[in-house]
Amino acid sequence: MNKEEALELFHKYDDPRRWEYPEKFDYLGAISQFSRFVKALDVATGHPHKVETGSHIQDASFHSEVYINTGWLRFSNFGNMVSITPDHEVDSATVTTILRLCQEMGYTFIPTEFTELPYTGTNPGVTGIRNWWIRYFDYV
Repeated sequence: MNKEEALELFHKYDDPRRWEYPEKFDYLGAISQFSRFVKALDVATGHPHKVETGSHIQDASFHSEVYINTGWLRFSNFGNMVSITPDHEVDSATVTTILRLCQEMGYTFIPTEFTELPYTGTNPGVTGIRNWWIRYFDYV
């Protein structure tokens, strides 16, 4: 994915009125898909991962996260997008596994550098939106 593709995807899912999740968002389906992803990740890496989902995540534009090395892999409520929290390094073998699982399970992996681009969408947010990370992968 390049910068232009990421921006196109961001704008595709940007909703001027809905901040936390899109209309007709299937929350239970998203959680179920996330659980399958984590099980596959545990098997692929040979160890269990800490997760936060369900009632642990509220008032956010993402529904779940799994702890990877020193950061979190977050699962957006919009467009099945997935990204690693900014300022955290993940080893290349783990990234390769994440990319493979994303492709197999219908997720789109967004490199963190693209989520940190300035927000150019139409949603005013609760207190403003600085970048695409806040729009799709953060608490409101």
